[in-house]
Amino acid sequence: MGFIKLPSNSEKILLELAQAENPTQVLNAHYECCSIKERNELDGIVRELKEFGYINVKWADNMPWIVMLNNSARTYGEQLAEYESQKMVQAQQKKKVKNIIFISHRSTDKEVADMLVDFFSGTGIPKDKIFCSSLPGNDINEKISGEVKNALKNSAVNIVILSQSYYDSAYCLNEAGVLWYEDVPVIPVALPEITPNNMYGFLNNEYKLRHLDCDTDISYIYDKISEAISVPQIKFSIVTNENNKLRARYADYLRIRELPESNPTKTKTTDISEVTTDDERIVLYYILQKKVRKIHKENIEKWLEENEIYDVNVDNAFDLLSTLEGGKYDNGVLELGIEIFRKYSANTEPAMQEFKKSVDSHTKLSTDVFGMLWESGKVDTIAKLFVAYIIEEKIETFGDRWMADMQIESIKQWEDKNTLDSELSSNYGSCLGFFIQNGFVYESDWTSYGNPRSYTLQPSLKKYLFECPDELIEELQRVKNEHDFLF
Repeated sequence: MGFIKLPSNSEKILLELAQAENPTQVLNAHYECCSIKERNELDGIVRELKEFGYINVKWADNMPWIVMLNNSARTYGEQLAEYESQKMVQAQQKKKVKNIIFISHRSTDKEVADMLVDFFSGTGIPKDKIFCSSLPGNDINEKISGEVKNALKNSAVNIVILSQSYYDSAYCLNEAGVLWYEDVPVIPVALPEITPNNMYGFLNNEYKLRHLDCDTDISYIYDKISEAISVPQIKFSIVTNENNKLRARYADYLRIRELPESNPTKTKTTDISEVTTDDERIVLYYILQKKVRKIHKENIEKWLEENEIYDVNVDNAFDLLSTLEGGKYDNGVLELGIEIFRKYSANTEPAMQEFKKSVDSHTKLSTDVFGMLWESGKVDTIAKLFVAYIIEEKIETFGDRWMADMQIESIKQWEDKNTLDSELSSNYGSCLGFFIQNGFVYESDWTSYGNPRSYTLQPSLKKYLFECPDELIEELQRVKNEHDFLF
């Protein structure tokens, strides 16, 4: 059996046993001081170590009598180091083949993309290394074309020209999702109407905006591009000249550009100067939505989870809001000061519009990520079988560790019922890992050691899959047919 990397808690136990003079005594010590729940967890770890061929255990009176370590256990540390080294080499080799500059933009902003292409060409970067995503008809559809997908796979750096038109395009937002997912640098170039305060979706204010009327930003873009695709450096005077030409051309463009129409419904605002963090603004959005002054920490945490709002420090928000005009924070309950509550509740609509910007910047819907991965071809055949199983059996909770056995048995029954081969049941662990990695599920039950033993579908993805569109069903049926052992 080849090397198998263990979960952290199993790895910890194995290394303890491998380093001990008396492994039996060490394992007995773990069993002697554990609760029933902890014993169940420990039994799962021992079973896992046996199944992977690291140890053998003989039992007496329900306790380990003899623990025998196989050679793979004693050399686990060396194998792990070699495994990590090989992964690093593979990652570097994969990175070396990427040599495309990918420019994502709306067709209405094509002139800005052309300016960048001419700037790169003038600084010695070959045009055949540059790919502009706004092919004819792309930005009026939602599906990403094969040509764009191929360019994305080979991109060494991605540039996004952000405008109101870009955010208004479903196609561009899908493309932005792919850029966010890829492990490739993203450089957002903003037109005047885009600021950190109105960025949202995958390309939100976590990214630093660059502007084409700024010497420093243009130089930064050039340096990043040159480094990413390893082009020879040219004379500083040439880069400076091309920089000046780009700024002048961009200034001329802005003078004649038709600005996006402003939305008259957003003219009314309210002063929110006393709240300076996204944590506070998101909590205040919840308060105004619920129309209450007292809120429990556990309730807002549940709301954040249900709405897939991430990276919010509720304790920090409660602490800061409790300092405003008579507020209190005690025993997990925030009581907002009455004057602050009256101020915002008297202007609910404009206040919520302001706070929603922070909510949106922290929202990552699993449905959007799923759609982006599906559209870009990153959901493989086995994962599609897993999706078919979820939809047809209405599965929303998934077992991990020793609880995975019950899930695999359920999958086998589904495979038998549909006369399918055993590809999915044999690869359940990798499918669950794919869902965990991409945030399609969240931890919903834990062992006594604090390790997750089950996961649950994110709300938006559950709704999407359980009300699955016809085109998705057709693709899943095609995949099932490929795995039907009667064909």
